[in-house]
Amino acid sequence: MYEQLKDEFYISKPAMYQALQNTSSFNIIHLETAFKIDIFIQPKTEFFKQIFFRRRKLHLGNIKKEVSFVSPEDIILLKLKWYKQSGCDSQRQWTDVLGVLAVQKKQLDFDYLKNWAEKLELHELLQKAMLEAGMN
Repeated sequence: MYEQLKDEFYISKPAMYQALQNTSSFNIIHLETAFKIDIFIQPKTEFFKQIFFRRRKLHLGNIKKEVSFVSPEDIILLKLKWYKQSGCDSQRQWTDVLGVLAVQKKQLDFDYLKNWAEKLELHELLQKAMLEAGMN
């Protein structure tokens, strides 16, 4: 991955290897636009298997190979999970959830979102976010 991205993106090789080793995340920055992309190394759980199954493949920059992106529903669930893990203190995660809800509201699969929110014990936070985003 490093070799494929290094010419168009700033990427820290040590951060990438650490994320691979610790099942965590690192980011890359597109050199031409300064657009930052977070890359998450997935643990092998049922939820993360679903994320992989539902991923969306797109071309990134001039790279010929497709890159996978997490669906908007799964971004919402991940950010709610991180928000909860922060003790509901991370305004960045909360703002991101509200932003995705606002931008993607007409395309979201709400059955999927509510089902996984229940399984991940995020149902109350999802309801709160939907209310705050004017969706209930």
